[in-house]
Amino acid sequence: MANPKRIAICGFNLESNRFAPTCARADFEENMYFRGAEITRQARLDAPSLHLGIKGFYRVMDAAFDGADGWVDAPAIVVGSTPAGPVEEAFFKEFLAELRQDLEAAGPVDGVYICQHGAAVATHTHDPDGDMFAMVREIVGPGVPVIATLDLHANVSEVMMDATDMMIGYRTNPHVDMAERGEEAARAMLEMFAGTRPEKYRVRLPLVAPSVTQLTAEGHPYGDLIRLGQTKIDPDGRGGVMNVTILSGFAFGDTPKNGMTVITHTRGDAELAKRTTLDLAEAAWADRERYRPSMISLEDAVARAKAVGEDPAAEPLLFADPADNPGGGGRGNTIYILKALLDAGVQGCVLSVFYDRAAIASATAAGVGATISITLNAEEDNEFSDPLSVEARVVSLHEGRFVAHYGMVAGTTVDIGPSVVLDLGGVTVICISKREQCRSSDFVSAFGIDPSACRSIVVKSRGHFRAGFQHLFPPERILEVDVPGLTSPNLANFDWRYLPRPVFPLDPDAAWAP
Repeated sequence: MANPKRIAICGFNLESNRFAPTCARADFEENMYFRGAEITRQARLDAPSLHLGIKGFYRVMDAAFDGADGWVDAPAIVVGSTPAGPVEEAFFKEFLAELRQDLEAAGPVDGVYICQHGAAVATHTHDPDGDMFAMVREIVGPGVPVIATLDLHANVSEVMMDATDMMIGYRTNPHVDMAERGEEAARAMLEMFAGTRPEKYRVRLPLVAPSVTQLTAEGHPYGDLIRLGQTKIDPDGRGGVMNVTILSGFAFGDTPKNGMTVITHTRGDAELAKRTTLDLAEAAWADRERYRPSMISLEDAVARAKAVGEDPAAEPLLFADPADNPGGGGRGNTIYILKALLDAGVQGCVLSVFYDRAAIASATAAGVGATISITLNAEEDNEFSDPLSVEARVVSLHEGRFVAHYGMVAGTTVDIGPSVVLDLGGVTVICISKREQCRSSDFVSAFGIDPSACRSIVVKSRGHFRAGFQHLFPPERILEVDVPGLTSPNLANFDWRYLPRPVFPLDPDAAWAP
């Protein structure tokens, strides 16, 4: 192919919880840190460890140019951490320097695909995503298409808007469309290569939706809004609206750019972009009362777990701990639910997964079959991660690496580090050494436990688990438990410093007009 298109690939993926411990290079290196040719290799694997958005982008480009040799990728750097606190200034500046070096070494490019999360904060700035986007634009120049994909929990700044031609957000929560959004970014870039010049318009609402209200299944307000947005797009791909992105945002970032954001991209029609965005923003605001969390008490959860454990004929239940969600910066090791289950003598329950490296070291030293006295959270100093002394039988040891089959991790290789299964007497706990949320039933079955045989399952997750357990638990048998934690859906529990106020539902009298 004469003059093949040369496209740079990069990405920085972090969802920052302002109230959680900071993160640095080691947090990214143990999760996702790829440079150069390894990005290319990962993007074309059947089950990559790389972000699936990049796999989707490569898939469309390879097909459009009749095979991998028909376009030239210029892979720079793609990194990602499990959600944590603000990224430390020193590491973020190192990352920017590495990215600058890679982009400048790549030479002139025809386009840039940024596979980003979009809800990072840093110890020195509210907007590291914006800093990165602005640097990319500075290097490649004003005429080069720059398209980013974003998690729907992104908090968008003016700098991010100005530095990109398009920002394409996920449309599903749990996020099962990451690859599809990468594909959409590739198709949009191909359109830009053919001459399309997108126009965009954005509105940010004083609506900060609690995490458990952001599901996109039928009957949920956020899903209804996203589906309304998709009705504005011509299904044959030739209409004026190219993309509608509606980002619920991430409350715990605690930034001046918090708030649900509606963005419309059109094929050169600025007025249509503005009109469509305002229509959708008005619809979102009119529906704001539906963004109030509804959870059950710990006492009710324990009673129901005990009842189902004692009645083999009862339908099994799944309990979610959204307040200790590692997918939002939680430590993944609070003991409120676990202690209550043990105190009540609950039977047939599995907790997946519990982050505790010290417990794993003790269990590994003792060996399979040993019964040990152990203190969970023995080396944890977070205010919510209290210690808990238990008697435990070491059931099994695992490397913690497996190919997943369900939900948003289907078709990926998961690595949660050396792991151990502990039997605490009625409650089985799966301990892991890399902090991660339980995103699917694979996080149970990979450890030799049949999830369909459990009387109850407790997951440390806010909502991503739903796609990965839907084959076992319909929504009516999934219960969210109201306990303390770094990611509590009760927004009044936090000492907000930078969140724009007033915002709904934290401030019921918050107002907005177009």
